[in-house]
Amino acid sequence: MSQLAIMVDLERCIGCRSCEISCKLENGAEKARNKIIRLDPREGSRLSFMFMPCMHCETPACSQACPTGAIFKRAEDGVVLIDEGKCIGCRYCSWACPYGAMGFDAERMVADKCTYCAHRLARGETPSCVSKCPGHALSFGKVDALSAQAKSEGRQILDTNAGRTNPSTFYLARLGK
Repeated sequence: MSQLAIMVDLERCIGCRSCEISCKLENGAEKARNKIIRLDPREGSRLSFMFMPCMHCETPACSQACPTGAIFKRAEDGVVLIDEGKCIGCRYCSWACPYGAMGFDAERMVADKCTYCAHRLARGETPSCVSKCPGHALSFGKVDALSAQAKSEGRQILDTNAGRTNPSTFYLARLGK
């Protein structure tokens, strides 16, 4: 398997929310399947923003919590998806996700989340959020290649392995203060 990932450069994110808007437009959703979190600065530090999509974990807690098997991980690229025909709307996946990445479509009564724009991937395109980021804070590709790129640039990869799920989406630390 060749695990796909988004690498988030926290140094470059300007908090413009283009990723949220492009996600909503691309997916015809009421709510974005990703979000920007504003991190208020502590004394002596800068205002920061954090992009939060689904982490497409190696061991997804959402999938383990799903009683119907509606949440699955594609073997060919590691993208975690939802089979809406199997989803019963119990929201166990939302409670299990340590990243708060699972959403819920109350109109259709099914779980909803970032899919890395699976329909765009099928056409050889990148996720909409990545293609529309004006600050170039988001990079998309194979997790091994992205992490090798970060290391070759001397960038620190932050540990975000909450719940020991081994997320594929990962973050580069800010440079200095």
